[in-house]
Amino acid sequence: MRLLPGKQRPQWLRMAAQVGAGALVVSALISALPVLLMVSLVTALALIPTLRQLRKEMDKSGLGADGPAREQMVDITPIHSRVVRNVWAFWRRQR
Repeated sequence: MRLLPGKQRPQWLRMAAQVGAGALVVSALISALPVLLMVSLVTALALIPTLRQLRKEMDKSGLGADGPAREQMVDITPIHSRVVRNVWAFWRRQR
């Protein structure tokens, strides 16, 4: 593909611009990293009392943090699998 006529920038100038842009991006990322780490630390520390309060309220309401109670669980096993399981349990009791 032929280049359009006109003044072309020298190769060294394009390379210098690319290196300069790369250095600018790297320096911006390096300078933003400590700020992001501090923000995440403050957020994590602010969540600790919130999670403690949530755990207290769950315990008060009867919901355990370990999982739902046995009577609250819903069996979603397909019907044919439940039938097979019940038949095998019946045959084991017969023996």
